Amino acid sequence: MTPYPQKITFGEMREMGVRGVLIYCGHRCGHRTEANADGWPDDLRLSDVEPKFVCTKCGRRGAEIRPNHNPAKMGTGG
Repeated sequence: MTPYPQKITFGEMREMGVRGVLIYCGHRCGHRTEANADGWPDDLRLSDVEPKFVCTKCGRRGAEIRPNHNPAKMGTGG
């Protein structure tokens, strides 16, 4: 299995004002999803949970998780 490089903690991510994450299949099947990260503890690293995800498209274990710096905006903004 591919080693996961150590990433920032969820607490550090939230300190930057980022509340959500993008989760990509670690096996490049093309599947990705977005999630709210408020439920994870501050001292947990994004890389700590990456190997635990199971892709709902290809069924393989492992993901790449990134902070979602640009959440979707509703409406057109005028």
